[in-house]
Amino acid sequence: MKYKFWDVSRDRKKKPITLSDRLLEMVAAAMAVCMLVLTGVFYSKAPDTVPSHFNGAMEADAWSGKEVYWILAVMMLIGMAVCASAAYNRKLVNLPIRLKPAVFYRQIGLISRMCRIMTIAFGLIWLAILLAMSAGFIGLPADVAAALIPLSVMLMVGVAMFYTLKIWWIGRGV
Repeated sequence: MKYKFWDVSRDRKKKPITLSDRLLEMVAAAMAVCMLVLTGVFYSKAPDTVPSHFNGAMEADAWSGKEVYWILAVMMLIGMAVCASAAYNRKLVNLPIRLKPAVFYRQIGLISRMCRIMTIAFGLIWLAILLAMSAGFIGLPADVAAALIPLSVMLMVGVAMFYTLKIWWIGRGV
């Protein structure tokens, strides 16, 4: 039978899912639930118009109706779902690295771990955006909200860079 895009049995044949992988998945699931609960709470307390875009100095430069909370929450949930499913289907991950047969399962395990951590990073980005949009009416200082978004984006980029280099390092000598 020819290997198909959605067939992941070959990737998981020798690489079992570890306890830490399951814990990362549970944290991501809890984060998704918390994200929905917080979105509902902030939506109910938000004024009719909320800031929906910020400039580099974290000053609101665009305003939208409070429905933007749910639109962004759905977009972030889709991002989290794609990252979570990429942990089980390596063809959803496009790294500039050739996977080596001798260390294939170690590299696949790292790709899966990276995807699980990226799922959590998507949730953190949503939390940072949610707090920035709600900072005015929940009493959060603007400088705290201004720091959370770049920090969460840097976390996501850092995770991608770290795991890409680690996967390359494992396969380079083979």
